[in-house]
Amino acid sequence: MLPALVSLAFLAGPAQPGQGIPSPPFPGEGPVILFLVDNSASLPPLDPTDERVAALEKMFGFLKGYRYRLILFGAKSEVSVDDVSRYRNDGQWTDFYHAFAKASELVQGYPKGTEFKLVLLTDAIVDPDPSDWKELLPGSDVRSQSARKSVELVREMRIPLYVMLVGDPVGDVAGRDREQSPGFVLDLVQAANGAAAAPLAQTVAAFFRDDGVLLRKFVYRVAPSEGLAKIEPVLKRIAAPPRAGIELSIFGYFVLPLLLILVFLLGLLVRSFPGAGDLEIVELAVDQPVHVATDRIHRAPDGAWSTQGLSLVEDPRTAAVTFTLQAREPDLTGAGLDTSGLDPRDAALLRLDVDGVRRALEAATDSGTREDKIHALNLDYAARGLESREAERLLLSSPAERARIPALDFVRAKAHLALDEGLRQRLVEPRVHVATYGKEALRSALVPGASLRVGRYGFVAREIARGGRKDFRLALYYDRVPSLLGLKTILPGVFQRVFRFRRSRQRVVG
Repeated sequence: MLPALVSLAFLAGPAQPGQGIPSPPFPGEGPVILFLVDNSASLPPLDPTDERVAALEKMFGFLKGYRYRLILFGAKSEVSVDDVSRYRNDGQWTDFYHAFAKASELVQGYPKGTEFKLVLLTDAIVDPDPSDWKELLPGSDVRSQSARKSVELVREMRIPLYVMLVGDPVGDVAGRDREQSPGFVLDLVQAANGAAAAPLAQTVAAFFRDDGVLLRKFVYRVAPSEGLAKIEPVLKRIAAPPRAGIELSIFGYFVLPLLLILVFLLGLLVRSFPGAGDLEIVELAVDQPVHVATDRIHRAPDGAWSTQGLSLVEDPRTAAVTFTLQAREPDLTGAGLDTSGLDPRDAALLRLDVDGVRRALEAATDSGTREDKIHALNLDYAARGLESREAERLLLSSPAERARIPALDFVRAKAHLALDEGLRQRLVEPRVHVATYGKEALRSALVPGASLRVGRYGFVAREIARGGRKDFRLALYYDRVPSLLGLKTILPGVFQRVFRFRRSRQRVVG
């Protein structure tokens, strides 16, 4: 037995002077594990098949590569360090306070920043020697005083504490006599580990039988018949670095499926058109009113039936809004001008429309004669130097006023119109007139960027441009969409576009 004791002492680490068998420092890794082993007569054997000392030696053999110390405790005078030969379970008392006090003393002898873990093996019965507690608080007995001071000391140490309850359960976890039940153990682990040792966290950790990062199992039970077979995996897990096994299991088994189900349900709830970021395309022909209603059952161009959003109706009395594309055709032919002294090339431009003027200037610049190029460049330069307001005034002048306007100025204004897209939109392109009905009836021109309220929906005019099956297409962007529980308003537009399970975010009003 002596060689085994010497070997254990060598592995156990530096002993305190005069305590146990002297040993050199153990070159291990990871945290220093301080074992507090109950040496009282009430603690059952660690293993039913081995002697007490042999079982303790085997238990430490499970921690090859780790640093650890041994504290055997009973009463204050029965505390020993790193002396496995003292493990006889013959102590007359069980005083946890002096065991933790010795552990705190050992901690002070290590370099600052060293990581520690406390492992307590006990039957959870508090039975201190009355002679060690001569000064008692009024109204308290020896056991309650020792238990309370033990909890306070563990809280001050701030070292993770794991407890192995050896033997049959004693009392109720929430029993009245907490200093003689596992309730006292729960007080210890909560004082040492904080919220991580809360009852709910311990229940979850016990279910997964693991020691995670946020959810850790701090209390283990070892029945007399289980012995080292139960202790070995527990010790190895306590000594190993934390891993997110519990958290990943909870996420994989519970959180992830719930998230997927929630995302799927939310996707179904926001799937129907319209939603955040959707567009309604209204196709318009010049001078042909388009009557639009809201929330009428209709069939969309993609073949799907819908009861939400906009739809076409024939009778204006059932419409919520009417759109009319009104043509604007200002006289740009120069009627009323004195063109007698005008260059023939300028006079030819008066007979062209705006697009024709642009094409004529581009053709003269690219493939015309030298004189044509010079003429086109001079006209381009003069047109660009003209202010938009002045060009607009000249182009919108009446035939009577044009008698006093130089014909060349009018040609330059027309060339400016061909080059200025903004002025062209204001003067030449058709405009959309909108008329809504009801208490807040509206009659006005609709321009890109303007807000529009139709029924219970809010829109922003995104675009008025040529194209589609008719002359122009009006793109209305949904700005406000009422929905079940307000989901289409609350949920971010990005989420709705990704999880709505629809191919397109726009449709043509039909």
